[in-house]
Amino acid sequence: MTGAESVFHLALRDFHATAGATFGLHNGWSLPLSYVGVPEEYEALRGRAVVFDRSDRSRFLIAGTDALDVLKTIFAGHVEEIEEGRAMRTVSIGDDGNIADLVLIARTGGISYFVSGEPGRRTDTSARLRRAVAPGFDVQIDDRTETTCLLGLAGPAATEVVNNHLSEALPARLQTLQCATFEFHGFRTLAVRTSDTGEDGFEFVLAPAVAQHILETLRDARVPLAGLQALEIARVEACIPGYNPDLEPGLSPAEADLDTLLDVPGGRADRILAALLIEGSPAPVGRGSPSKAPGGRVAILGAVPWIERDHWLWHHRRPPRVSGQGTKIGESGATVVAKPFFRRRT
Repeated sequence: MTGAESVFHLALRDFHATAGATFGLHNGWSLPLSYVGVPEEYEALRGRAVVFDRSDRSRFLIAGTDALDVLKTIFAGHVEEIEEGRAMRTVSIGDDGNIADLVLIARTGGISYFVSGEPGRRTDTSARLRRAVAPGFDVQIDDRTETTCLLGLAGPAATEVVNNHLSEALPARLQTLQCATFEFHGFRTLAVRTSDTGEDGFEFVLAPAVAQHILETLRDARVPLAGLQALEIARVEACIPGYNPDLEPGLSPAEADLDTLLDVPGGRADRILAALLIEGSPAPVGRGSPSKAPGGRVAILGAVPWIERDHWLWHHRRPPRVSGQGTKIGESGATVVAKPFFRRRT
């Protein structure tokens, strides 16, 4: 992190720069926005597989006989039901009833857990975890955000890529939301089968030198790198909310439409995060920009010229609009649609 600018840089920034990355700021991090072009990276993700650096996400290792009690204090849902070798998605909820972080929790051992959270929420989640440690607790909280890397691999051919180039046994060992350690050229790595793109995928937690080795191995195998812009389009198409900007206005689990999905208490239900298709070619709208729709707020993505109809997530006041109902965003027509926009058929 640079003190004067308060900007975090990826451990592998030099590798990404050499690979042709164009960088931009997101949640306090300087991240690769794209490499060869957003349309090409998006098509590679949907067509085969891409690899990407997710190291802006927070990473904590929490271990000890009282680790589960700490996690249950901070995170909603049935954390106590996570079996060894499995993972779950859940949320932390602040005193105001709003979602404070969206996390993935993986139980890597009997009393050991890995927690990965939203970019920009690291400081808050770290403080809440440490406040949950009662006197006499046997628990260690280790922030690994700046000492490890988090790589993602996603696409319909993700399993084939992992099998052929990283670990022949790994795909057979992991179903969705399962975790396991494996060795890559003698180095131990944690793998979780998960993705925020609507595609099959894996995430790998590993030392920076090993992460660069994996990136080089996959590039040699003609697996392209993807930047933030292509990944954000895929995430929105899958209607998977991110904290910034989707939840940043302050949404409860019910308002984020995550209570049933994650089996957590819903809380306040004054509005809902809906999905819109915007017709035509509206002028680009910035993240979080207000719209002219009554009670609505455009939550994510500007105009995407290579997608025929633009995909948005939108906050609006309840009662919720029904699928197929028309509305307007500025001067453009829009239609409320069922989530998600994209679902791969197999």
